Amino acid sequence: MADIRQYILPKEKLQQAIQRLFQLPDEVVAPTTAPRGDIYFQPVNSGAEVELDFGNSLVSPVQCIVPSEEVIFEYHQREQGPPEIVAPPPPAPQIILGIRPCDVAAIQNLDNFFIEREPADGLYEARRQQTTLIALACPEPVADTCFCTCCEGGGLYAREGFDVQLSLVEGQYLVEVATEKGQRICQLWDDLLSPATQEIVEARDAQEKKAIYARTGPDANLAAAIRRITADAVNPEIWEAVGHDCYSCGGCSYLCPVCTCYDVVDINYDEDHGVRVRRTDSCRLGGFTREASGHIPRNTAASRARWYAYHKLSHDYYKQQARYGCVGCGRCIITCLGDIGMPTVCKLVRQSEAEKVS
Repeated sequence: MADIRQYILPKEKLQQAIQRLFQLPDEVVAPTTAPRGDIYFQPVNSGAEVELDFGNSLVSPVQCIVPSEEVIFEYHQREQGPPEIVAPPPPAPQIILGIRPCDVAAIQNLDNFFIEREPADGLYEARRQQTTLIALACPEPVADTCFCTCCEGGGLYAREGFDVQLSLVEGQYLVEVATEKGQRICQLWDDLLSPATQEIVEARDAQEKKAIYARTGPDANLAAAIRRITADAVNPEIWEAVGHDCYSCGGCSYLCPVCTCYDVVDINYDEDHGVRVRRTDSCRLGGFTREASGHIPRNTAASRARWYAYHKLSHDYYKQQARYGCVGCGRCIITCLGDIGMPTVCKLVRQSEAEKVS
């Protein structure tokens, strides 16, 4: 990422800055308040619809880049010759406003999985190139379920991966511009910004340090869990304990912004017309690994829990992805009916052979 340029935006001018985004041809996706109070990222047409005083959304805005279902291609059978294959239309440009640093870090994981490996995934790459990220930093952990301070790449402030980042510091916003996409936004706000002072940058850093020290006691000690998982030194009874409490609903991975499991299905509208679709899937589901013979290699909740943890926290995963597969967003904690989100798994994994599994 290029050198980051830093500016100050007065808090009272934030709404004006947001409204100017609608001068661009991009669709603006932002956090909104649903009728029952839930936060949901969706396209908006006015700054009045945007809710920036929020914790985090249950459904990650990552869905705007990796939708739960998307058409790979459409086909039409012709009377002669091979069928006609029609690619989906190119994605329109979009701005994701208010995305939290944990989700920015998740997108970096997805960039590695879908783009930086060979072959690159064209559907993801096209949508990612058309996306501008305006991150909203967290002056402090926004919920008790957050454990981003334990995770590499997570944290209260994004250090990379964003185009623009807004950090509320002492009643004004520190605006950080990191890319050419971000510079385009900066030009739109030109008369609203002033150069950042060293004092506000230092205040932001002090604010972050204070918040991290306040959260030094979360249960999710990922580093210790990673060492034990990588060394295959986890008591097998641990996975049985996790599997015992797992409902195999897949909620943890469906809501995880880092998970990449998917299935591909063909939908036939009639004998001459249909589509091939990619859908989000979960390795926590019993039938995910079903082979053509009908055999299911990971046919117990315990074996699937072990696979899930190894895939996210082992050093082998790090060697492939250059980062671990958890950003500490806490969505697995919120959704898990068995109370075995990632912090609980890490806590159990850290138990020694002699300790009782509970």
